[in-house]
Order: sequence, then C-alpha cells, then structure tokens
Amino acid sequence: MKKLRVAAALLLVVSTIAFAGFKFIETFRYDSDPPEITCQEDEIYVSVNASEEELLQGVTAQDKKDGDVTDSLVVESMSAFTAKNTRAVTYAAADEHGNVGRAERTLHYSDYQSPRFHFDMPLRFPTGKLKDVLPYIKVNSVIDGDLTDKIKYALPDRVNINSLGRYPIEFSVMDSAGNTVHLPTVLEIYDAQVEQIQVELNEYLIYLKKGASFDAESYYKGSDMEGKLNILSDVDVNEPGVYHVDYIVKSEQSMGRSRLIVVVEE
Repeated sequence: MKKLRVAAALLLVVSTIAFAGFKFIETFRYDSDPPEITCQEDEIYVSVNASEEELLQGVTAQDKKDGDVTDSLVVESMSAFTAKNTRAVTYAAADEHGNVGRAERTLHYSDYQSPRFHFDMPLRFPTGKLKDVLPYIKVNSVIDGDLTDKIKYALPDRVNINSLGRYPIEFSVMDSAGNTVHLPTVLEIYDAQVEQIQVELNEYLIYLKKGASFDAESYYKGSDMEGKLNILSDVDVNEPGVYHVDYIVKSEQSMGRSRLIVVVEE
C-alpha cells in the first residue's frame, strides 16, 4: 500500500514536471512577432498597367525567427486617390506561424487618365421613341476597363418623350481609384416628320486637351440625302468645359441634324 502511494506521488511529480516543461517549450517556441517590411523607396512611380512584380520593386520582408520571407509579399490593397494620380499601396507578408506584417508607401501613376465616355449616337430621339439612354453609352477606365454598368445619370426635369424639347442631363461614373467623372450635356426630343434627313458623324463625343486645334468639319461623315451643311459650334479650346457642335443639313424638301459633344480638358 505504502509502495503504491509512493509510486502515485512520483507519477504526479513527473507529470507536473513534464507538463511544466512542455508549457515552457511551447512558450519559448511561440512566435507572435510579424515580419518587418522594408521599402527601399517611400514613393514609387509606375504605369496604371504595372504588374504586381513591378509594384513590389524594392520591397523586402524579414522575420526574426524565419529570416527572409520576401517571397510571401503581396500587394494587399490600394487606397482611393489621396492627391492627383496618387494613392497609397499596402503590402503584406507572412511568416511560418501565420503572423502578418504590413507596410505602406505612396504610389504615383505616370499615365493615369480619367474614365472616358463613348456615345454610339447623338443624344437626340424622335418623339415617342426614347426608352432608355444607357444602351447607347459606354465608358472605359485605364484602371478598370469597361465601367459601362457603373454609369449613373440625372435628369433635373421630367422628360416628356412625346413633346419636343431639350433637357439637361448629367452622366457620372467612378473608378476603383475613387475618381468620379461628370459629363453634363443635353438630351433632345425632335420631330421626325420635320427632320427626315439622317446626318452621320465619325464621332459623337471627343476629348481635347486645352489649346489643341479643332476642325469641326472633319467629324462630319455625311447624310442620306443631299443638302447644304451648316455647322454651329460653341467650342472654346482654351477653356476647359463641355461644348456642343450642331451639324445641320438642309434641302428644299427637308432637313436633319446631329450633334457632337466636345470635352476640353486641362
């Protein structure tokens, strides 16, 4: 009986020592420190088409226990623009114990361009024919590609599709960098009985840099009936803004009209 008690006591002591040793080893081995990420430069200048490899240029990661973990580096996120063509890029790296370290630096785009709209036709519709303007409009982003499904528009006035009239309309779209582009223009309802000549243009929306030359006649493609062409333009290439050019073709029997939107940028 006495031997049994001694054996039990010894077993308890051994178990306690073993458990304490295990906890000590686990505590010693436990790693809660994340890798440290170092950026050779605080700022980076890249194209909007830069690959992840290019975005990671000059970035390394070191862990106290695992050493060099640069291979685990990824671009975790990019912020909205914080200044013109500038955003913050966040990097992340992980060690063998799943600890994640992060670092941030400033990214500048060398070739960013705001999203641009494209019109398949002028914003002019015969009475009773207008259902939706969006099927005729597209928008492309150098960062995101096609953003057509993100287009929004606002019509301050209620449009009566059965009555002649001009209505202010504004289109807008935002890209993943947080840049929202607005395009204010005019939607027109016209009488197809009066305007029977179809007037075509090479483009229905163009973008020009401030101070660029502009030849309105070069955008006229033609009409399905002969007539005299008259061009009415309010474009001022020296002042950024949205302008309109009307192309009017008149014959003895009828007339027709089309419109070009010109966006002059800084």
